[in-house]
Amino acid sequence: MAAEEQPFPAMSPVEVQELSEDLQERQARLKQEAAEASEEGRLDEALGKLTEAVSLGCAGALLYAGRAELLLRLGRPLAAINDCTAALLINPDSSKAFKIRARAHTCLESWKEAQYDFQECLRIDFDDGVADEARHAGEKLKEIEAAAASAARQRWEVVGGADRGGILVRTGLELKSPEAASRLATGSLLEELELVGERLRYRRLTGSGPLEGWISITLKDKVLACRVSASSLPEEGEVAPADGAEETELPLPAMSPAGIEELSEDAQERQAMLKQEAAEAQEAGDQELALEKLTQAIALGCATALMYSRRADMLLKAGRPKAAIRDCTAALGINPDSGKAFKTRARAHARLKHWTDAHSDFQEGLKIDYDQATYEESVSVAAKVREMQAVATARRVKGEEAESQRKLQEARAAQEARQRQLQAEEMQRAQEQAEKAKAMSRVTADPFVKQLFNKAKRDGFMSDFMSCKRGKCNKCKSSCEVYVWRPVRMNS
Repeated sequence: MAAEEQPFPAMSPVEVQELSEDLQERQARLKQEAAEASEEGRLDEALGKLTEAVSLGCAGALLYAGRAELLLRLGRPLAAINDCTAALLINPDSSKAFKIRARAHTCLESWKEAQYDFQECLRIDFDDGVADEARHAGEKLKEIEAAAASAARQRWEVVGGADRGGILVRTGLELKSPEAASRLATGSLLEELELVGERLRYRRLTGSGPLEGWISITLKDKVLACRVSASSLPEEGEVAPADGAEETELPLPAMSPAGIEELSEDAQERQAMLKQEAAEAQEAGDQELALEKLTQAIALGCATALMYSRRADMLLKAGRPKAAIRDCTAALGINPDSGKAFKTRARAHARLKHWTDAHSDFQEGLKIDYDQATYEESVSVAAKVREMQAVATARRVKGEEAESQRKLQEARAAQEARQRQLQAEEMQRAQEQAEKAKAMSRVTADPFVKQLFNKAKRDGFMSDFMSCKRGKCNKCKSSCEVYVWRPVRMNS
């Protein structure tokens, strides 16, 4: 039985409250024999003697701590922790029990518990050697906490920039900060260091491009980077290929001539022979020869959707997804219900990180010809599309909220302006009323003029000895009740 699989040694009986003199002498003798055996290197014998002493009863904290030290030397840290805990229940200030339990936790790499016990030991009885051990445990604990914090950080995957060789990286948060020397490749996996609005400060985990920097996660209506769940992260040591690594600069293979409506019998026989040779080369593992023969067959004319689909599959396996997409599109132009063409084009789009196009083609291919393997491929693509849609939706909702807020602020500003206009008009009216009241007070201050004014207001007009009618004030026009006399022409 392995050391840690052995049962813990016997503990002191709880029911024994006091030892007789004979038992006390026997316990002391056993402890002495255990000490001598330990000095001579007979650790198993020393452990047996101490266990016998403990089993007599009334074992003290020092006795448990001594046995714990022996257990630890014998490679049994769990049993040592058990004895140290028992010692601390008897004497909570036993520095030896804390020290041995801390070392036992160190053996088990339980750095947090070891650090606590070391600190308690140093608090009770400081020792330089123990302080060094505590420092080591503290460093290990910091490493573990840092690793846990790093693992808890959000991961992102670059999904944009496939047609530009990656996305732009800047050295700072601001959009006008200097650009990095290279772009961040599509498909790169990133660790989030800081997220400020739509700007992400990252550390690159896989892929190619600047190790750290700032990127935009969206640009107008395009998603450049989306969050990834822990289940979709690459295994430790796995490195995602850089964008464009599989796509070489080889020219696109020849297509079927458009002007040929029908092949002659000789051309048909030759095309059939080339297709057969392509199939044989493919079975023999010579993909390059198979691709060459099939291309020659297609170049004769009247190529079918199946021929284009087969060549697309070869091109994709050869690491030429763009050429494969072109062949699949040609196949679908001939037969829109070609499930093979949809599935192959979906895989090619996925290779290029064109997740939306890949998802659409996978769904069409499965609708026409369902198979479990293709469905399992489509699941991860669908998850990435959902992530991209979530980012796009969040951005759209944010934009709509900002637009709604802008309209609300404009309406509030217009309402406030109207309110200020009404207040200004009211103040102007009040000022005019005050001026009228002031003018009236000057008229009514003279009793004689006041009497004439009241008579004119009551009668509507008044003639004097020169047969003049009163008229309204030329200054105020029709806005005041103060009248003056002016000459008018009489009828008789």
